[in-house]
Amino acid sequence: MTGGNALLTHLKDLFDPTIISVLTAQSVGRQLMPINPELSGQGLGVLTVETLRYVARSGAITNYDIQKDIEDTIDIESLQVRVPVQQDMVRIKYRDWLAYQKKKIPIEADISTDMTAKIAREQDKIIADGWKPQGTNYLIKGMYQVAGNSVIGEDSGSYGNVKSAVVAAISKLKLSGVYSRGYNLFLAPFNYAELMDSENDTGKEETAAILKILNAAAPNGSQPGQIYEVPDLAAGTAMVSPIASQENLRFFDIIELQVPENDLWYDGGRPKGDIMMEQVGALVPRFKHLDPDTLTDPCVCKITSLGTS
Repeated sequence: MTGGNALLTHLKDLFDPTIISVLTAQSVGRQLMPINPELSGQGLGVLTVETLRYVARSGAITNYDIQKDIEDTIDIESLQVRVPVQQDMVRIKYRDWLAYQKKKIPIEADISTDMTAKIAREQDKIIADGWKPQGTNYLIKGMYQVAGNSVIGEDSGSYGNVKSAVVAAISKLKLSGVYSRGYNLFLAPFNYAELMDSENDTGKEETAAILKILNAAAPNGSQPGQIYEVPDLAAGTAMVSPIASQENLRFFDIIELQVPENDLWYDGGRPKGDIMMEQVGALVPRFKHLDPDTLTDPCVCKITSLGTS
């Protein structure tokens, strides 16, 4: 932090602990995939993370005796995944800042919270869909773009259509060997709204039936699998994937090298310069069973044709 100002240093220390609570409240992406606790938190100095791409293996067998000649050769390819940064920056005019202080309006605290929410939104976009800085080619694929399974659904405005699509999606995931004690359903906002309003003639809600299906393998009637609204999915689309639990790190994970951190300084280092505020985080989604030809992963099943109006 430039300028050596004790007040700005104090404000940074004050704001940083609030970031986690904002991320927890605002981030949908952290519900989509689990965060890898071992590889995360290494700081911005780490430019890439390594991932291993496993080629699918044949299944186990049953026999009356132990066989010694059934081994598969594990085909593993090491890949380097570049980790981008997500950031936001604002300028507060020095006199405006003094005026806010005089009126006891915590403008800098409000801005810090808003910046965290915007970074969380940007990170959610990368996790759900990916990152294409030029607007055409994805440099980083998110869950929808990497989905190696797909199901064609029908209009979500009719009772039972989303449920049927979820059943088909989970069946495809299981055929690909993607088993979980619970699955999540992620819907575009339009289709999420239609599902929340979906009832049959007797008043039975479609969401209850879907939650039962998502959690058919969950112990003791628990419901680890949930239904989420994902703003970055286009109308008519959805996804089903294993829940974002630590046990499912074998499928995918989020590498968060740095939780967003605040930095505050006087512009130009002058004590009465404008106050500059910046937040920087670094996060990337990682998929572990990418097909070497299509760069898709069977751990995600996308659903299309759910209707857009």
